[in-house]
Amino acid sequence: MGRIRKGKPAPDAGAIRKREATVRQIKFSFALFSGDDEVVCPRSFQDGYVRTLMERLRDLSSWDVVRFTNQYDKAVRNHVIDWARTARPEGFDHLNEQYRAYPAWQFSLTSNEHGRVHGIIIDDTFFVIWLDANHALYP
Repeated sequence: MGRIRKGKPAPDAGAIRKREATVRQIKFSFALFSGDDEVVCPRSFQDGYVRTLMERLRDLSSWDVVRFTNQYDKAVRNHVIDWARTARPEGFDHLNEQYRAYPAWQFSLTSNEHGRVHGIIIDDTFFVIWLDANHALYP
């Protein structure tokens, strides 16, 4: 039988190294969701809306924050909201000052049929505030 040679263990052998996350995938939260304003968030949605919403959130979950905020995608229509050009120039006025300080963002669910999702991005999380199914923010 052969002998097993004992040697020095490799440096940090057995230590689990934490990899630095260089790409932060975008996450979604409904913690700031506001369903009180029926104009920009109707009480009911057309058939297929929820499924379409979930599919878009799933697809965008593979994006990183940099891609979402820096690369406009014609199919997604992701961009900062210019409140002065909307039906709500006061913006998310129901939020506290701290949240209103963040730029407002939007993205589409489909080209025009299902409207837009509006919210803010903090770190790697898109906080959904309005589900604008009827495209009321930009009449």
